[in-house]
Amino acid sequence: MTYILENVTDSPDLWFNRDPVRPELDIEFRIEAGREVFGLKDEHGKFKAFLCMARTTDIPTSTKELDLLTSITGRIAVPYSVWSYQKGAGKEIINQVLTLMQRAKTVSRVITLSPLTEMARKFHLRNDAIELQKNDTTVNFEYHVI
Repeated sequence: MTYILENVTDSPDLWFNRDPVRPELDIEFRIEAGREVFGLKDEHGKFKAFLCMARTTDIPTSTKELDLLTSITGRIAVPYSVWSYQKGAGKEIINQVLTLMQRAKTVSRVITLSPLTEMARKFHLRNDAIELQKNDTTVNFEYHVI
């Protein structure tokens, strides 16, 4: 299946109030300078997955820290929410965002801010991330960036 990655930060009607991972985060949080939302479309133009990401100056251990550390010049890309509507689309959106970060050469690391759930742990480990650290309410997984 062919997928297309699209920056949908300016189209909250596509993704707002649909995030099962971090439903408490509002539009303003997600579109703050230094944060982006990506959507993954299939060949028919239907969105199959979404990913919210921030650029930070250090590794956040909570959404509060994510808020404080976000910077448009941040060198750490932090996917903090990923959800999909089709099997395999979550992995695909992570891979396409990783490729985008590698090509842009504007980040030195990709480190998630994931919930402390077994589902998140299995997802990231299956996608070749390493578990970097456990925090009080989150866990950070790191993806390899060339």
